[in-house]
Amino acid sequence: METITLPKSELEQLHRELETLRNSGLYKRLLEFEKNISEGKKFTRADLGF
Repeated sequence: METITLPKSELEQLHRELETLRNSGLYKRLLEFEKNISEGKKFTRADLGF
């Protein structure tokens, strides 16, 4: 693993962006999608709203 050094302000911004992402509806749908795939569920385009 490689070690990198970031300024504290940049690290704090990355933490804020990560929290924003985790609280977004899109991220929650992605987690639900991954869970469904791991459980073997299969969907058609119509099921997904396409």
